Parts: sequence; C-alpha cells; structure tokens
Amino acid sequence: MRKWSAHSDDGARKGSTRSLLALCAATMLVAASARADDPGVCGPFDTGSDVEQAASCREPGVQLRAFPAGAPADPLAHLEAPPADAATAPLQVAGEALVAIPKDERGQLPEGLELVAGARIAASFFSPVLCATIARVAGPPEARPEDLVAALPEGAALVPHHQYVSAGARVRPFEPGTPGDPYREHQYALDVLEAERAWRVSDGAGATIALLDSAPATTHPDLDHIEMLALDAPEASGAPHRTSAEALHGTLLAGVLDATRGNGVGISGLAPGARVVALAVCHAGATGDADLCPLFDVLRGIDRAWQAGADVVNLSLVGPSDPLLERAVARLERLGRVVVAAAGNESSARPRYPAAYPSVVGVGAVDRSGARYTRSNTGLAVALYAPGVEILSTRPPAGYAFGDGTSLAAAHTSAALALLVGAGAEHGAARTALEASRVPIADTDRSGAPDGAGRMGSLCDALARVGRPCPSE
Repeated sequence: MRKWSAHSDDGARKGSTRSLLALCAATMLVAASARADDPGVCGPFDTGSDVEQAASCREPGVQLRAFPAGAPADPLAHLEAPPADAATAPLQVAGEALVAIPKDERGQLPEGLELVAGARIAASFFSPVLCATIARVAGPPEARPEDLVAALPEGAALVPHHQYVSAGARVRPFEPGTPGDPYREHQYALDVLEAERAWRVSDGAGATIALLDSAPATTHPDLDHIEMLALDAPEASGAPHRTSAEALHGTLLAGVLDATRGNGVGISGLAPGARVVALAVCHAGATGDADLCPLFDVLRGIDRAWQAGADVVNLSLVGPSDPLLERAVARLERLGRVVVAAAGNESSARPRYPAAYPSVVGVGAVDRSGARYTRSNTGLAVALYAPGVEILSTRPPAGYAFGDGTSLAAAHTSAALALLVGAGAEHGAARTALEASRVPIADTDRSGAPDGAGRMGSLCDALARVGRPCPSE
C-alpha cells in the first residue's frame, strides 16, 4: 500500500507514559477484545457486525462529576499539535478539548469523568460510527486539554479540539460573453475523464455522496436539488449548531459533484444523477482565507453522513493526525463506505490528514495536460491525482468561477466513485477499480523520480474493471 498510519510522521505525541495510554486506551481495548479475523475498531462491546452495531447503538447518557474547586488536579500530559507551515497551520479551538468515552463491556457508559474547576461540557453527542460519546469540554481560553480534565473513565481518550482548514481553492471570476451561454465547453475534466461515454452506463443514480464542507448555495440554479442536512441529529445534546451562510468553498465542490445536467444553464457535475447531501462542518475564518472546520463538527458530520446512507464521503480539508478522526474514517471503511480527502496545497510531501490515513483515498491535483499542480501536496497523502486546475464550477449566489486546488480534485474523485457505485460496484471494488485505472502523470516529483500515484484515467476503464464497460463509439 502506498501509505501507512504512523503518528510519528505528522502527529507525534510527546509526553508521559500516562498521556500515551490515555490517548490509545480505546484502541488497545478494542484490539484486546476483537476476534482474530476482525481487527475491530468499535469498542470492547463489538459482538455483532459493524452495520448492525452502528444501526443499534444508542446514547446511554453522560454521567459527570465536577472536580471539586481547590482539589489537587492530576492532569494528563500536554498533547502537542504537529508542526505546520504558519500560513496553513490548523488551529486548536482555544480553551477546548474533546473526550471520547466508549461504552464498556456491559454496553454502559463508564463513570469517572472529572473536570477541573471552571471547565464544563459545552456539548456532547453519541457517535454510532465511533460507538462512543464525544464531549466538547470548554474552559478558559488559555487552558490546555490537560488543564480541563482531571480524570478519565477507563478506555476514554482526551485529545485537543483540533481545527482543520479547507484545502482551499484559488478562485478567478468567470464572466460569460452572453447571458445563458452553455458553459460545458469550459469543463475539460469531463472530456479527460470521458464523462459523456461513462454517463451512458452510469451517471451516479442510486449513489449518495456526503459533502462535509462549508454550506453550498442551494438556491443556485444548478444546485437547487442539493440536500442540506443539519448536524444535530435528534438525539444530539448541547448547544445547537450555528446557522451557516452560503459559502464559496462548499458551493464550488457541490458544482463539481452534482451541478444539474441538461437544464439549459451553467455546467454539469461529474455525477449528475447522484444524490448529494451537504453537511456544514466548516465556517468562514476570521481572515476569510480559508474555512475552519472544528473536529467536533467534522465527527458529527461523519455520523450524519452514515445515517443518511452516504456511499462516498468527501472531506476536502486538511490538518494534523488525530486518533478520533483516524478511528472514525477507518470504521467508515469497515462499514463499507469510501472516504475521499484532499491532500492539501502546500507543495509539500509531509503527510496531511485525513488524506494520509490508509482508509482514505487521498487526492492531489493535476492540470488539463495531466501535469501535477505546482501547489499540490505529494507523498503519503496521495493515492491518486485528479483534475484540480482551472476547474469551472458554481459560486454563490448564482454565478460561476474558475478554481484551482486539491479540494476540487477530491470532488472529482468522489463523483467518479459515485458513478462506479451507481453502476452496481461494491464500495471497495469501486475504489480498487478507480485506483487501478490510474495513468502516469506528466511530470516528476520533487526528488526527480516518477510519482507512483498516477492520475485518474478514463472512467470507462474503471467501469470496465467492475464489469460495466462503456458502449463503443
């Protein structure tokens, strides 16, 4: 496999033995209790199939004892965020941490969570994907994770509340010469991927894509069929999710995925027959340079995507390695879903997450000639490259723009997988077929050696690999 999961690459954890045990306890308990032929990433109560368990998990409730004011704290060692370039560094939400508490072997939530004075549970929800309660703990802005939690239940994990950033796109306005011009001719990616031929076999109908990003403009004439789902499921507790305004990044990706085909205006998405559900896990940052995506919301979005029946989950965001995020995307793969993530736009071979996790299809960007985008990341985070330069797509409120970036490449990949699933391929077979149909990219990597990942080839090649060949011309 092209990549491996190693926290020492990008998410090295420093601190005491107790810190490491607290972070890894849930995973260790799982490994100890799982069947020999089933690695098990859900918890020590993993007795049924993943699908059955995710459908049957119920929130048993949070039992909390506040740590007495003035009592001596016994904090966990500080969890350092991995180094990152200053311009694109994922932030931690100031004064917050996340606690994951899996149910015990009796199916109950263990007691023993103690908060220090001044800390509180701001919100919590039960995750059927993680099979654990996720609590967002808040305190003074300067507090570190270990400053907020005095004691954890056995098997629980404490992590910083990481804040991921959208793998942003450089955007240039697109102004048609005449109102009502069809813009299909500007979509070179559909030609490179042989979309028109592939649509004669599958246009994605029957497949569902979950777009976890900023909120797309569903009032756009090309996107009025996109379904917006609230992050708060009926059983969620805590403060309601903020209302998200229509945003550029999410709107660009929605157009690549599923802009309406043949409606006489604008463009066509690569999977125009697929169902797209959008979950606003990101919001505009203070500077406006990139959307910010708190881990708590990303995890809620993953659960809602599963509950909505998503076949493909698109995460065009980047940041540090995190044990909760790693476990969530790994379990989605075990549940028979495909997760796609952008590799990032830093011209770096340093792993970025979630793209670099083995369970995720990490995507870099190439231009119309098949050459790698100069800003695309490379290395372990990239399983394949896809069109991501000069991509014409939708922008709020009802316009169009050209964009560059691995976010757009990831969206093309998610749409391609939806075509394969819509053609009847199992999720794992769809991923295998897409990766097997890669062709060499037109340049070399930073070391001068050919980049082994390759770029997405003809969708007809991938369809043929799942037994659904395109008709002859």
